[in-house]
Amino acid sequence: MSDTKSIVVAVSGGVALLTLDRPQRRNAMSRALVDELIVGLSRLNSDPTVRAIVLTGREAGFCAGSDLVELASATHEDRISFEAASGRAARMLGQISKPTIAAVHGFAIGGGLTLAASCDLVVAEPAAKWSLPETAIGLFPAWGLNAVEARIGRPATRRLCWGVNTLGGEEAYRLGLVDILAPPTQATDAAMSFARQLAALPADQCAAVKEYFSVDASGEAADVLANRLFARVSSSGAAEASFARFRAR
Repeated sequence: MSDTKSIVVAVSGGVALLTLDRPQRRNAMSRALVDELIVGLSRLNSDPTVRAIVLTGREAGFCAGSDLVELASATHEDRISFEAASGRAARMLGQISKPTIAAVHGFAIGGGLTLAASCDLVVAEPAAKWSLPETAIGLFPAWGLNAVEARIGRPATRRLCWGVNTLGGEEAYRLGLVDILAPPTQATDAAMSFARQLAALPADQCAAVKEYFSVDASGEAADVLANRLFARVSSSGAAEASFARFRAR
C-alpha cells in the first residue's frame, strides 16, 4: 500500500483500489487531489501487475465535487486551470487501457458525479444521492458532461444540469448513470468483485475494448476501428489458445 496526502492506493490480486481520502472535506477535489489522481492513474496504467482499477471515497461518500473553499480563494486563472486538470483526470479514467470502476456510496455531487460517470462501470448503493448543483450556486459543470450524456442521453443530462433535482440510486440506475446497484454498504465490495473478474480477462483484449469506446466513431468508421482492433489482438497468445481449441474439435 502507498499513501499520498489526498489519495490512498492499494493493489491486491491485480486490482488497484484508489480511495479519495479527504473525509474532512467530503472527499472534495482539491488541486493536490487532482494532480495525485493524474499521476496515480498514469502509474497504474503502466504497471503490468494491475489489470483493473476501482475508484471510491473514504467514509461518508464518494466525492462532493470541487473543493469550493479552495476555489473561493483562488484566482480566476487558477480556477480555470484546476477545472481543466479535473477534466483531464476524468478523461484518463476512460482512456487508459485498464478497466475502471467507480464504487459510489453516500453521495456523488457535482464533479463527483461526472468523475464517477467517466469510469467504465459505476457500482452504487441504492441510498447514494446524485446531483449537479453548480447552476444553482452561480457556476456551471466545467467538465465530464460528455461522459454523463453518453450514459443517460442529452435531455436527462440537461435536466440534471439545472441542478433542481437530486437523483436517488434507483433512478440513477434506471437512467443508466449507474450500471450495478449494490446491496446497502457494499458498493466497494461489489466493485472489487467485478474488478477481479475483469482482471482475469486477457489484458490486450480489455485494452481493445477500452480503446474502441474511448473514440467517438460511428457507421463505417466504427467498423474500421473494430476491425483494426480485432487484427491487433487476434494474433495474441489468448487468441491463439482459443483457435487451437477450436482446431482440435
